[in-house]
Parts: sequence; C-alpha cells; structure tokens
Amino acid sequence: MLEILDGFNHDTVAIKASGVVTGDDYDNRLLPAIEGRLKDHASIKLWYEFDDGFKGISVETLWDDAMLGFFHLTDFSRVVIITDSEWITTMAKAMSYMIPCPVKIFDKADSHLAEEWIAANSG
Repeated sequence: MLEILDGFNHDTVAIKASGVVTGDDYDNRLLPAIEGRLKDHASIKLWYEFDDGFKGISVETLWDDAMLGFFHLTDFSRVVIITDSEWITTMAKAMSYMIPCPVKIFDKADSHLAEEWIAANSG
C-alpha cells in the first residue's frame, strides 16, 4: 500500500510504502500525485519512505514501476529514500545509477537530515 504524506513542500511528492504495493496504489495514489505536482512545477522531488511492514510489490506493479520511470524519469530533481532495510538500500543504490538526478538513501533515524536534503534547491 502507498500512502501520500502531508507536510512537505509543494514541489515534493512524499509517499510511504507498507505491506504489498499494488498497481492500484500506482494508478490511484502515486501517478495522480506526481502528475498533479507537475502541473505547477517543471520538476519535482520524490520522498519514498518504506515502513517496517513493507513486504514488496506485486508482479503487475513491476510493469507500472517501469512505466513510471520511463515516462517520468526526467521529471524528478531529487529522490530521497528512507529505509532501515538492507535489501531495500542495496536495491535503491543499484537503481540510483539509472536515475538522472541526485538520489540519497537515509536511515529512519536520519529522516531529519533527509528533510533538509530534499528541501535544498540543487544536487
């Protein structure tokens, strides 16, 4: 499940992943949030937080994730990932080389540093 988080700058889409993320989460939460922000901003920032109950993404969501990257890859100016999971950190580090913007990964204990970093204006 994806939850849209409040309390971030208007140019930031902030989400929290828990349980199993599905295609409906992408279609009904993430994509509308991204496309809504892009109406007002040439590029946006993405805060992607994984809670302790995150289990993974459904098989059909892999395609949705690939399409999100394909259609919106250059729409992001910064991406921050918040997780205490080693496997998510490893996966995120590998994926960050394919994203043409700064990507940083923070432990949950350092989320205040992540907030400062994502609020900054440049890489």
